[in-house]
Amino acid sequence: MKTIAHLLAISFILMPWCRSPLFSQQNTANSEKVITITKRSVDEDGSETTETIVKKGKAAENFDVDKYISENRADNVQVEVRVEHRSNEEDIVTMKRSPSKAKSQHTHPEDGYTGIYGAKSNEPKPFLGVEEDSDEDPNEPGLVVDVVRGSAADMAGLRDNDVIMSLNGTPLTRWSDLSNFMKTAKTGDKVKIVYRRNGKEATTEATLITRSEVKKETPAPRGFLGVSPKGTDDKAPGTTVSITKNSAAEKAGLQTGDIIFQLDDTTIADYEDISDFMRYTKPGDKVRIVFERSGQRNTTEATLGEQKAWDWENWNVGNLNLDNLKIDIRDKAACLGVYSATATVDDQQGTKITGFTDKSAARESNMITGDLITSINGQRVQGHDDLWNEIAKFKVGDKVVVGYLRDKQPATVETTLKACRDQSRVEMSETDEDGNSQNRRFFTWNWDQDEQQRLRANRIITIRKPTDGDATNVELAPHEQPTSQDRILTLDSFRAYPNPTQGQVTISFKAAPIATVVTIYDMNGRQLFREELNYFSGDYHQQFDLSDYAKGTVVVRVQQSEKVFTNQIVVN
Repeated sequence: MKTIAHLLAISFILMPWCRSPLFSQQNTANSEKVITITKRSVDEDGSETTETIVKKGKAAENFDVDKYISENRADNVQVEVRVEHRSNEEDIVTMKRSPSKAKSQHTHPEDGYTGIYGAKSNEPKPFLGVEEDSDEDPNEPGLVVDVVRGSAADMAGLRDNDVIMSLNGTPLTRWSDLSNFMKTAKTGDKVKIVYRRNGKEATTEATLITRSEVKKETPAPRGFLGVSPKGTDDKAPGTTVSITKNSAAEKAGLQTGDIIFQLDDTTIADYEDISDFMRYTKPGDKVRIVFERSGQRNTTEATLGEQKAWDWENWNVGNLNLDNLKIDIRDKAACLGVYSATATVDDQQGTKITGFTDKSAARESNMITGDLITSINGQRVQGHDDLWNEIAKFKVGDKVVVGYLRDKQPATVETTLKACRDQSRVEMSETDEDGNSQNRRFFTWNWDQDEQQRLRANRIITIRKPTDGDATNVELAPHEQPTSQDRILTLDSFRAYPNPTQGQVTISFKAAPIATVVTIYDMNGRQLFREELNYFSGDYHQQFDLSDYAKGTVVVRVQQSEKVFTNQIVVN
């Protein structure tokens, strides 16, 4: 009978990233260090837990591999640590593995990536609602978290970037501590949470719920500052911003090119920190801003405007102030080369690979159809849009570490991104004189400046066929309505005219004023257009041009929460 040491050793060898050549020498000059930790443990009852953690930047540079392996050495634990030094000249990889003597049965592992679920196999799993934040510093006590909206942690008042110090008096130093705590927890348990925010310690209490009980509500009115990233964040502190006309930031005296270091008591290391801070603001809040201009530190105060729903009526009759209308097109030059759809496996959400493009970095790295992508370089991926945003940070030829589930087993693989013609992310914003902003963001294919001018002048969105970039697939067959009555979305009115069409078509509908997603697919399920309306007024009216799509049938899909409406449009 094989021991778990043999079984775990074989399983690690079979992991795709273990097939890469290993090098014993190290050259850290001008390099970026990336550490991938895979830890698998077996309890007395034979159940397995697997954790995969990726560290980079400061967290990787300060990480002591030998100390970590020593601290986590046990008969029932197998630890694999892959250390990679990336430089302009070469990539150097070393790997260390701890011994293990435990025996095992083949069981489904719990969600070890974040350790936020309980482990009772026949009972609903309690869900705390925190996920690992990429800013984790191994030299600091506690766990830096991102908070799932509507979860027990969110309702208890926790925020993104809070540091959880203990749960019911149990100190947390590693994610396995949180995982072990949740194994004995039950739905309905009250958990005392000691946490640190901006250097100050506080206490709160959370009542554990299940994942299905997470509230999905329309976001409350959110404050609008009026800054956007200028350039790419580097390792220097602070983040350089562009300033929106008429915004609270402009009225507070900020200028494009300023470097923001602090918002109230929150330290800003990169633009993601600004986004996290703004999630918890509301219109009228006063925010103290510490920034730098020409090497000089300054402090100012901004009174936030409101992030409003898009005014469809004024947009269509042309009453918006075009001088204040900003349209930005962002293209992605590098691709993973996958078609995917948002999916959930064992309560872990990601984007499942449904196919590959002709030149696919993922396929060349031995990923297969059905793999559920959960992270890119340690950043959580909970859907195709997250995948697009993470891959967009890199250039053609860059190497990324992809975290994924295969047959419910966590794994990682490194791949080199390829060139592609990918979706364009179009962002539109209009800020009035009171500092309130309307924003639209949608994805479509292969846009350029001509399409931007056409949108600005004629309010028409051009739809083209997908090419060779990363694309999302619809979750259910595009020609089918959901059969379950509780999943059918009923709209107050829906029109798609003319239908059939020779090119131009207008789509309009009325629905409840809650978060709404509008998508257009071809009959293969490939996404042609996607727009997320987090601040939806209840009315939608948009003209599209399908002339470049040629003949065929497309599907319009409107989704609110778990409910879906679909309608076909014939192009001839």
